[in-house]
Amino acid sequence: MDIKNLAFRVMGEQYTRMAIKRRDKLTWLYSVRHPYHYDASRYAGTFLTRKADYPYNKQVQVPVDRVIYVFWTGDNKITPNRMAGIRSLEKVSGVPVKLITPENLQSYIVDGDPLPEAYQYLSLVHRSDFLRSYFMYHHGGGYADIKTFRRSWVRAFDSLDASDDAFVIGYPEVGFLGAANQDMSTGNVKTDLHFHWRYLIGNCAFICRPHTQFTAEWYSESRRRLEDNAAKLKEHPAKDFFGTNADYPLSWTCIQGGIFHPLCLKFKDRLLKNKALKPSFKNYR
Repeated sequence: MDIKNLAFRVMGEQYTRMAIKRRDKLTWLYSVRHPYHYDASRYAGTFLTRKADYPYNKQVQVPVDRVIYVFWTGDNKITPNRMAGIRSLEKVSGVPVKLITPENLQSYIVDGDPLPEAYQYLSLVHRSDFLRSYFMYHHGGGYADIKTFRRSWVRAFDSLDASDDAFVIGYPEVGFLGAANQDMSTGNVKTDLHFHWRYLIGNCAFICRPHTQFTAEWYSESRRRLEDNAAKLKEHPAKDFFGTNADYPLSWTCIQGGIFHPLCLKFKDRLLKNKALKPSFKNYR
C-alpha cells in the first residue's frame, strides 16, 4: 500500500480535502511562475483555432442590457430549492431577472437563427448549456444558474460597461477541479486548463457583451457540436434530465464548460472578475 492510500485510510475525506487544497496551491504557483500566453500552435486541430461562423463587432463598447437570464428548460415543476434560488437573485441582484421556460423561449429566438433541430433531443442540462451561448451571443446581459445568490450584480454590470475592451465579467474559478477539462482525454487544452485555472471565470454566473468575438466563437462551437451530433442525438436522445443513459452521445461538459473555459484562456486579457457573482453551491437542487 502506498503512502497516499494509507493516508486516505487513516484520515478519510479530510485527506481528500487537504490533497485538493495542496493541488490548488501548486497549480496556482506554477501559473504565477509560468504565466499563460495564448499560442495558437499549441491547439492545432481544435476549435480554438477556427474562425467563428457568426459575425461579431470589432468594437466592444456596446452597452450591456441590465438583465439576468435564468433557464428552466423542461416541463417539470421547479423544485422548492431552485425557486428559492430564483427569489434570492431577484432580491439581491439589483437588476431584472427573467426566467426563460419552454412557454416564453420562442419570443427570444432571433429571426433567421432558429434553434437547431437537435435541441429537442438534448438533456435538460444541455439545453440550458446551449441557451447560454445563444443568449449571450444574440442578447448579452447576465446569466445565472438557479442557485442561491447573496450579493448585488450592479457593480459588475458597471465594471463591464466602463471597460474599453472587456468581453465578459464573472466570478474567479474556485480551483483546478472547477476547470471543465474532465471530459478531455489528453492534449494541451486539458493540460493548460489544469495548470492555469486561475485565469478562468466560473461557468455558473457571468455577464457578457453581445456579438463579441468571445460570444461568437462560443456560440459557433456550441451549435457546431449539436449539428455534428444531430443524427446520434435523434437516435439516442436523453432519457432523463441529465442525459445519463449510456447511449446518449454528449459528455457532461461538451456544450458549455468544454467550450467556455478554453475560450477564457484564449481571451484571458478580455475578462473581468467580480466575486459578487459567485453563487452558493450548497443544497440547490
